[in-house]
Amino acid sequence: MLKKYYSRIIQCTLAGSLLLTACSKQLDIKPESAVSPDQINAGNIQFFLNSLYRTTLSQSSQRDDYFINDLRGGNYTWTALSGNNSSYGTLITGNSVDDGSSFSSSVWKNGYSNIYSANNVISNCDKLGADGSAIKVIRAEAMYLRAYIYYQLVTTFGGVPLITTNTTDNLPRNTDKEVWAQIIKDLDEAIAGARAFKDAGYKQVSKEAAQALKARALLATGDKTGAATLAQQVINTPGLSLDADYGGIFRTPATSKEVLFAFANLKSESNLRLSSLFWPYGTTWAGSYFVQPSEEVLKNLYTKDDVRRTVNIDTIRNTDGTFNVIVSKYWDVQPLVISRLAEMYLISAEGSPVSQGITFLNALRTKRGVPAYKESDFNGEGAYLDAILAERRRELFSEGFLFFDLVRTGKALSLPNVKNNKNYYVLPIPGDQIRLSKGVLKQNEGY
Repeated sequence: MLKKYYSRIIQCTLAGSLLLTACSKQLDIKPESAVSPDQINAGNIQFFLNSLYRTTLSQSSQRDDYFINDLRGGNYTWTALSGNNSSYGTLITGNSVDDGSSFSSSVWKNGYSNIYSANNVISNCDKLGADGSAIKVIRAEAMYLRAYIYYQLVTTFGGVPLITTNTTDNLPRNTDKEVWAQIIKDLDEAIAGARAFKDAGYKQVSKEAAQALKARALLATGDKTGAATLAQQVINTPGLSLDADYGGIFRTPATSKEVLFAFANLKSESNLRLSSLFWPYGTTWAGSYFVQPSEEVLKNLYTKDDVRRTVNIDTIRNTDGTFNVIVSKYWDVQPLVISRLAEMYLISAEGSPVSQGITFLNALRTKRGVPAYKESDFNGEGAYLDAILAERRRELFSEGFLFFDLVRTGKALSLPNVKNNKNYYVLPIPGDQIRLSKGVLKQNEGY
């Protein structure tokens, strides 16, 4: 498995932002100041964990990776500045997507680089002895981060090589079921060892954050009842509640009671500007304006009373009389929200019988200014599921959910980039990784 690339990663360590920059530019050259994993000790292991938090979203390409499911699911279309032949346009249409995809390369290489780092932290916690409370917490947080990275990989590619102990051997792909099982195993260990949310806060992994990600994983694997049960445990956590200020969840999460976990994304560290993908040059949050809301989103997603519309979509008036319709959810550099309470309400709604689930669905809808449903509004379970998926699309717009939601519920076949072919539920494995593996890695069918 990506033997050459992975062996290069081994030369890089989490010894600080300057070293990380040097490693990212010269992965095949061992930096003189590199710190060996054997040099990790009880006095510095927290520093290595902090670096792992940063590197999980430190590269500019990871801005676009966060939105793959929105691009592929139909939330966006290209703009005149990007065009339908751009990397964004091809991902939306499915035309000319091949093993040279920049999206595939970024998700794969960033993912395995950070898995290597997570493994270093976990293995050294085991050597130091995880019985001590501080080491136990560090190990739990690293377990969560590894599970989160594997979640990104399995939802993008399907089965991928599972590496829980670092190696430079070429490894074949595991099945997607095996990857999901490892994700859940890691999250169970995170739940057992992490601090409570009241002690950890939203910028560190907490027990409740790990429960939330596990609920998401259980939903993805078809255990809806288990997912709903776990989601409701999170909902009942003292101090957490749905936030009436929808925009504040993302722009001022420190004052929100809804955010369970977010990467801090400080300007002095990661400095990842999600807004730069959406805002035109010359506006408040000047960016590239490479994608914009799709016509379906503009026409059908929100009613006029829905408070989410004015947060997620805006119209920029230009001095020459023209205008741009933009995704306005993100401003400048802000924390990257991974889990929040609204998702737990939606999982509870989906994983419960209509008579019970509708309570969670309506709690969220009324908080967002839209009317509550009645059971009689749904002509069977299929109609109820459709209503939940529509609510998920409205609530979690531009948070990286849509395409995989359609895949896991069997509703993605009609998308233009799937073309009624399940092979296109996943992206191609990067071609250079297959070549470096000398054929051990096998490409996804259809590519």
